[in-house]
Amino acid sequence: MGYQIINNLPFGFVFKDKTKSEFNQYKEWFETNKEDRLKQLIRLVQSSQEFENWEADFSKYSLKRLGAWLKENIEVEKLSQEEYKLKRLNVPDYIEINDWDLTNKTYSKLIDIGIYFGEVFIKNHSNLKWEQYFSKIKNDNNQGHMVIKGFGKVCLNPLNVIYVVGLKMVNNLSDTEKIYIAYKRSDNLPDSERIYKLYETWETYLTK
Repeated sequence: MGYQIINNLPFGFVFKDKTKSEFNQYKEWFETNKEDRLKQLIRLVQSSQEFENWEADFSKYSLKRLGAWLKENIEVEKLSQEEYKLKRLNVPDYIEINDWDLTNKTYSKLIDIGIYFGEVFIKNHSNLKWEQYFSKIKNDNNQGHMVIKGFGKVCLNPLNVIYVVGLKMVNNLSDTEKIYIAYKRSDNLPDSERIYKLYETWETYLTK
């Protein structure tokens, strides 16, 4: 059986302006589908040439090969004129936007990798767990997301940080996208190393 693209999210990939009921539906989706999404990812990576022997053992070292695989499997598609105009309407004029977007299959891969990334932390640090994040701040970027707490004053949103890694692999980040980054990166860091280095950096934030 081939890779199944995520197509059953309660409200797609956009979390802005969602209701508490919709967020509850997302939490239910996450908890119900998490194990299957991990299986989908592992099967997909191990069916790829040169990655057949990838050890999905949830060690931080498994993130090295996973990052190398992601670099080779990022896909984008050019926006139609209508799609570009709609995107332009939702972004202030002073912010430059791309005329392309990640494919739905790539969005799906990044969600799956985000889940795996989070599970690496949970399986290696027994005090961590997934929980849904709610804030009194209306435009909090983590609102409604499944996050992992235990990193001092910040929480880790695995799906968001992996999404940013994916964007970096296809283009330079815009100022808007940089708000998701909660770690310092070197511009000359090889793309294939980003997920592994991201893990190591977040690991230093864990509350002792």
